[in-house]
Amino acid sequence: MFDHVNWVAVLGAAIAAFAIGAIWYGPLFGKRWAGLIGMGMGGDGGSVMRPLAVNFLMGVVGATALAVLVTPFAKDALTAAFVGALVWVASGLAVKLNDLTFARRPVALFYIDSLGHLISLVVMAIIVSTFRV
Repeated sequence: MFDHVNWVAVLGAAIAAFAIGAIWYGPLFGKRWAGLIGMGMGGDGGSVMRPLAVNFLMGVVGATALAVLVTPFAKDALTAAFVGALVWVASGLAVKLNDLTFARRPVALFYIDSLGHLISLVVMAIIVSTFRV
């Protein structure tokens, strides 16, 4: 099952997703996002290390799953991007819509989180497809 996975591409995709998240939740939407979840952007930094480590680890897991799904089917970047978007529709969009409706999260938070997740999945899918074994 994992014999066609390029582990270097998986690591690269996870790093790319982590970088996208740093930009997305940093200079682009960081203040707005923090305000929507009721969190300050300051602090000692110690409390953020564990979530960042978990986020990176989940990026590796997500990139691995995308490599398993994308590599056998996506022969070009456009198809890979489409598969990444489908994974987002099947997972991320569904979860975030439930947060919006049942947990009554703000609509702006839905857009920030959902679009960031979509972009990350599409980029990861393109990377693991482009650098296949």
